[in-house]
Amino acid sequence: MPIKTWHGSDAVEGGKLVGSTDTDYFYFHCPTCGDSEVLRILDFKVIKDGPVEYNPELRKKEKRDFIIAFELLCNNCGFHDFTKVANIGWQGGKLKDTHVMQLARFGAEQDKKAG
Repeated sequence: MPIKTWHGSDAVEGGKLVGSTDTDYFYFHCPTCGDSEVLRILDFKVIKDGPVEYNPELRKKEKRDFIIAFELLCNNCGFHDFTKVANIGWQGGKLKDTHVMQLARFGAEQDKKAG
């Protein structure tokens, strides 16, 4: 059995992995198939769960810091990857203004020009 890295690939970075809710449940959509296919969560791992250490002056309402990793699979196309949900790091503002998202938009523009 392969060792789980719990790190996502380029396929889930830069805004390529999106999701939605149905009632109060969140679902990840397959970045290969699009909104029509919901990814299965095969497994999870709590990477961090502890006292508030990240920016405590600004985050007075948080009860603790956490990072939870998910192993994802698409039944339709076989896409298999990992992603994380956390309450540390990027916590507000416009995602489109982050360095990562700017790079993703640049890459998409280059792909269009080349394609």
